Amino acid sequence: MEIEYKIQRKLRRKTLCISISADNKVLVKANNSISEKTILAFIKDKQSWINKILKFNKNIRAPFIPKQFIDGESFLILGKQCPLFIKKSTFTRIELHEQSLRVDIPECFINKPDYIKNKLINWYKCSVYEVLFKRVNIYKNLLQVNVREIMIRNLKRTWANCSSRGVLTFSWRLLMAPIEIVDYVVVHELVHLIYPNHSSKFWLTVQTIKPDYKQSKAWLKINENSMLW
Repeated sequence: MEIEYKIQRKLRRKTLCISISADNKVLVKANNSISEKTILAFIKDKQSWINKILKFNKNIRAPFIPKQFIDGESFLILGKQCPLFIKKSTFTRIELHEQSLRVDIPECFINKPDYIKNKLINWYKCSVYEVLFKRVNIYKNLLQVNVREIMIRNLKRTWANCSSRGVLTFSWRLLMAPIEIVDYVVVHELVHLIYPNHSSKFWLTVQTIKPDYKQSKAWLKINENSMLW
C-alpha cells in the first residue's frame, strides 16, 4: 500500500517524526538537512505502524466532521449530544438549557462562525473547570496527593498533563466526554504525582481507583475525532 504524505521542514527540529491527522493525512516532520532518501527509508520502516493507524481511523475511530457553528448543529457535553440554538440578542450569552446549548449573540455576529466558535470555546473552558475542580478534589483526597493548581488549555494530541509541582493542565475538550471518562483522565494525572511514569505500579494504582480504565482509554481513542473542532 502506497502512502501519501507531506513533508514539513524546520531548521531547529532535532528528530524525524510522523503525525497522522484526524482526517488521515500523513505529515513527516524533518530538519532541513535530512535528505529525501532518509525520509523515504524512515517511512518504509514505519509503514506497518502507519497502515495500522490509517486502518483504525477508517474502520473504528469516529469520523472527523468539521463544525459549522450553525443553528441546530449538535455539540457534545459530558457525553450527550446537545443541539445548538442561536438567538439574536443585544449581548452575547451562552448557557446549557434543558439539554440544548443556547447562544444569544448580536445580529451582526449571527453569520460569523469564528466568533461563535471562540465564544463556545471560552464557555467550554469555564464549564469544564467547574467539573474538573470537583472531580480533582474527590480523587486527590482518595490518593492523598497535593494539587497546587488546575489549568485549562487548548492541548493538542493529549488530554492532560501534570508537573512535578502539582500543577494539572487539562484540555477544554474533556467537557465533551462522559463523566466516567473525565474521572479516568483526572485519576491518571493524579497518580502521576505519585509515579511520574507509566510503570506497572502506576497502572496498578490507576486500576485500584478506576477498574475500568482500559475501557476509558479505548473510548478516548475511538471518539477523539468527534471531539475536535
